[in-house]
Amino acid sequence: MSTTTKSINEDDIELKADPFEVPNELDETWDEEYRSISRAAIASVAFAVLGLIAFWAPLFVILPFLAICLGLVGLSNIRRYPDELVGKKTAWLGVILGSIVFAGSVGWHSYVYATEVPEGVTRVRFYELKPSSRSNRLFTERAEELDGQQIFIKGYVRPGNESRNLKKFVLTGDFGDCCFGGNPKISEVIGVTILSDQTVDYDFRYRSIIGTFRLNKNPKAINEKDVPHVIYEIEATEVR
Repeated sequence: MSTTTKSINEDDIELKADPFEVPNELDETWDEEYRSISRAAIASVAFAVLGLIAFWAPLFVILPFLAICLGLVGLSNIRRYPDELVGKKTAWLGVILGSIVFAGSVGWHSYVYATEVPEGVTRVRFYELKPSSRSNRLFTERAEELDGQQIFIKGYVRPGNESRNLKKFVLTGDFGDCCFGGNPKISEVIGVTILSDQTVDYDFRYRSIIGTFRLNKNPKAINEKDVPHVIYEIEATEVR
């Protein structure tokens, strides 16, 4: 019995790819899927949205400004590490939104500042009522000048024994003293009594007070635990 041997030509054999090799198409998708989105870009958008609070309270103007800075940091990081980070559109969104909110809130508060004080009323700032650290006086000469005058001043309602429908409250110029349990000096607070039908609730709002300023050269007792005495008072005709 004869055996026929057939020669095998190597060219006839189809060489198969390595089963463990990732095709180029999958390799590109793999790289794209596993690049991280820039955290700075995400934070930029978040701060821009939170920055809308700046229209309500000027202190928070820092939020849209941070959004702009974080967006630019995100764009810089993405350019430096293109194989590791994505999120260029997100970063640009944060920069643009932050810029709009920042410009809008600053413009709004500038307009309010220019138009908010009624005619015949004096604008007063808390620092004008605070004596120098080198002085032994409880009150300033400016406070003596203002005694009995109609003034306009801005500040925060300090939480006291009650928090709703307040006719009497303590006003402070510092957000920390107002809202985070600070310990203000007697020259850094004003006792406010509302003479109109208005009432206010304790919140984080920056309040505008219009009324007659009174100086008590001898500290006056008030019914508050953390601020037991005041030397400055306002008989308020309007609270905004």
